Order: sequence, then C-alpha cells, then structure tokens
Amino acid sequence: MKKVVIAALIVSFLFVFVTADQKETVQKIYQLYGQKKYDEALKMAEKAMNDFGTSQKLVQIKYNILIKLEKHDEALAFIDEEIKKSGETEELISAKFKLLYRQGKLQEALKAALKKDKIAKTKSPWDCISIMHVHLRLGNKQEALDWLQEAVSRGFISYRILAGKMYESLSKEKRFYEIIETIKVAIGLGNPARNFTVQLLSGETFTLSQQRGKVVLVDFWATWCDSCREEMPQLKDYHNEFKTKGFEIIGISLDSSEERLKEYIKENNLEWKFSFSGNVWKDETAMRYSVNSIPSHWLIDKNGILRSFGLKGEKLHGAIALLLAE
Repeated sequence: MKKVVIAALIVSFLFVFVTADQKETVQKIYQLYGQKKYDEALKMAEKAMNDFGTSQKLVQIKYNILIKLEKHDEALAFIDEEIKKSGETEELISAKFKLLYRQGKLQEALKAALKKDKIAKTKSPWDCISIMHVHLRLGNKQEALDWLQEAVSRGFISYRILAGKMYESLSKEKRFYEIIETIKVAIGLGNPARNFTVQLLSGETFTLSQQRGKVVLVDFWATWCDSCREEMPQLKDYHNEFKTKGFEIIGISLDSSEERLKEYIKENNLEWKFSFSGNVWKDETAMRYSVNSIPSHWLIDKNGILRSFGLKGEKLHGAIALLLAE
C-alpha cells in the first residue's frame, strides 16, 4: 500500500463541511463501484460533482471509475481539467503519472513523476521507484540506478521486488547488487532484531526481547490495506498450524481507527497479538523498522536474530517451518 498526503489548503479541491446528503451520495457511489456497476457509479459521481462541487473523494472515485472502464484518454482529460482548476497537487500529478505510464507515454510520464517528486512535502522512496521504472522502460540503466540509490537513501527497504522481471536489464550491473547488499545491511538481516515494547489491544504489553525461544513474525499491516487483507487467510492458517510449536505473530496495526481494527479482528476470528497506536505511518515501531509500505513481514528466530524480511505465501510458510525446526 502507498502514503496519501492531502493538500488541505486547496479549498477548491476539498470541502470542509460535508452534508448528510453528500455523505450518503458518496456511500452510494462506492456501493455501485464495489458492485462493478461502473457506468451507474460514473453518472452518479458526475451528478454529485455538479450538485455539491468538486471534492477529493469525488475526483478520486471518478478517476478510478474511468480507469475501470478503460477510458484512459477521458481520465487524462479529466485530471488535466482538475489541475487547471486546483493547481498541481501531489494527488493530481500522481494520478496523471499513472495514466501516462499506463499508456506508454514515457517522456510525459517521466516529466510528471519528476514534478510529483519536486512538489511532494514528504520525500518518498516510492516516488524514486516510479522514476526508476520510467528510466528502465526508456533503457536508461544508469539513471535508473541513480534513482534506486536515491530511494535507498530515503529509506527504501523492499529489496525483494527487485527480483522481478522488470529489473532483468540490471542483472549484469555490479552496482545493482551493491545497492541490494546495502539495503540488506540497513534492514539488519543476520543481526539481533530491533527491540520494541508495545501495548496490546488486550491491555497487556509485548516486548520482543522477551520472546526468546519462539519464532516471531512481526507483521506491519492495516485494515485499509487491500494486500494486507488478502494475506490474512494465509497468516491465519500459519498461526493455527504452528502456534503450539513456538510460533508467535505480533500484528503492528497502522490503522487510524481502533474501533474498525477491533471489528475486523473479531469478524475474521484472528487470534494472535495486535498493537494499535493510532499514529498510522508515524507509529513508533514502524518508524524504528523504517517501514514505508505494507504488508511488511519480519521473521525473527528463537535467538532474536532477524532471519528474513518481506517473505510471503509459501516462502514465508517454509521459512517459519525451518526456523521452528532449528
């Protein structure tokens, strides 16, 4: 999942006072969207924008609907019109970049990505990765590596994605592997995991250093993260399989609503330990582990050593089984 930074001072792009009618209309649009009734959702979104004015939510949902309908040119024209009205906000430039990149308009996409990085209030490693991707498609290997290096300097740690097919053109570049090794060192693989103490939803405290003798999975996640929710059934299976063999999961929630978090845990019958600070990306433990994307899995052995990072699915299952057998 990516961080969303709202440009709160742009009055024409956001409205502060939301009426009950507006809330109800937005909910209906989301409902139609969820039911894949995109044409109906689009008509309602356009009517809502005429009735209530432009809002970030309505702009985002109309953009998403147009993408689902594969009306890319119309979506681009819509975003350009919003930029004329509201200015070059991070959200709008980011949306424009995604469209241009999807359409293969790489030079224009690069210009938008660089603009997004320039105006961003928070310098994100993921903006660097976006720029790197454009350079890769343009065949600019050294520029791509420069931006990967910049991403690392901003805290990029998701090195496993670099094994994807997109990065094959860098496979013969010594610098590429040097950067990956730099990331592994920054993560702390093979070293004692960074200790932390959190308060659990149960009211108890959990201290990582007190879990010696157990294999611990530290899972940074949130209920608003689609990928996190998709992984929950597998984590539930792994917990049920290994919980009596010395396996522990501590879920560090980056949610903003404790109520919603508790509802989700109850609805899905999740039985492991969870902490909640309400600070989202500013959660103290997430910052200690330099987490900038979720889900983020950190697997720690019985001696408190960080043994793997970023594993998912069967690879994660196999790693847990191996560490338990040690």
